[in-house]
Amino acid sequence: MNVKLNMRNKGDFINQSHREGYKSTSSFLINRSFEWQDKQINIMLESCMHRLGELNAYCRFFKDIDIHLPMFTAIEVTASNMMEGIRSNMTQAFLPSASKGYRSLIAHKQVTNYINSIDWAVKELEKFPLTLHMIKETHRMLYADLPKEEETAGKLRMKFNAKDNKHQESSGSKYTPPSKYDLKILINDAKWFWRNESLELPYLIKMAISLCQFETILPFLDGNGRTARTLILLELLSLKFIEKPIFCLSAFFEKNRLEYYHRLNLIRSKNDVEQWIRFFITGMNETATFCIEKLEELQDLKNNYQDRIETKLGKKRHPSAKQLLHIFYSKPYLSVNEIKEEMQLSFQSANQLVKEFEEVGFIKEMAGARRNRVFYLWEYLAIFEM
Repeated sequence: MNVKLNMRNKGDFINQSHREGYKSTSSFLINRSFEWQDKQINIMLESCMHRLGELNAYCRFFKDIDIHLPMFTAIEVTASNMMEGIRSNMTQAFLPSASKGYRSLIAHKQVTNYINSIDWAVKELEKFPLTLHMIKETHRMLYADLPKEEETAGKLRMKFNAKDNKHQESSGSKYTPPSKYDLKILINDAKWFWRNESLELPYLIKMAISLCQFETILPFLDGNGRTARTLILLELLSLKFIEKPIFCLSAFFEKNRLEYYHRLNLIRSKNDVEQWIRFFITGMNETATFCIEKLEELQDLKNNYQDRIETKLGKKRHPSAKQLLHIFYSKPYLSVNEIKEEMQLSFQSANQLVKEFEEVGFIKEMAGARRNRVFYLWEYLAIFEM
């Protein structure tokens, strides 16, 4: 049975009361065929796939792209944090030692967790299809060693606290997700929907429906949005739409946060999924463009760095300058002692190299560090700042 995406049938969302003393909303099952009336969606799909192909070409041929992947991950984590109401930046993500402050250590751990979860999941997807175990393990790794989160990480919620509903805070709606009794049914339905090849749906449509369903049933006590958007990245990698985890979808959603939650609520209030499909495809298209632009800026900067090394530093300094730049790409904040250890130099030689990098304009010193001074690759970081 084919069902139009812009369904208006009351009853697809069912209000229920429970012995625990709260009311919840049970979502419709999605493992079925869908059709859409707006033919503009077909044109949007074609444009988006073309742009994803462009991004994948950049991923394939961009020299040393792997060393820059943590920076793109940091964009995703920073944007995802902002959607959760947490202000974070690149300094917090990459400079945990600059301050013993709680926030910087947490931000650094979030980036590390995200990289570890993606690496693990990508390897798993090479052997197995997407499973509930993989979703739970990805969530667990995202919140490993984080205060207050680790106890429930990777575990489906057994209750729901309406005060924790980010959708409600952002949109003013009074939505409570399905009860624990319906949760497993809905998750299994979503899992089979993704595996069901007989539906003959474009994968981007499947991703859009899967994301809104995940955000609707909210299977975990916290981190549902981050986990759902991580799954989109995993699906893109699994399908070989892109070859590297370089997709920062949360940046688009954060820029359009109110619209994001408004459109999710339109599905619940009016069963209008079609408008969400258009929004999602727009986000995928704009995110691919965003990542391409970042790679272009990055390549221009690397060429500029190369020119400055060749024209402003002595020829004998070229190898060590290129080596230090390579280190800064993955660790954009470094102290002289760290440079000394990374490059196996004497402190005097490391300090002299840092001085020359300052004079050329590659790096700047962080203010406030009297001992063990810290320097950062400022133009490089500026490309990735939100």
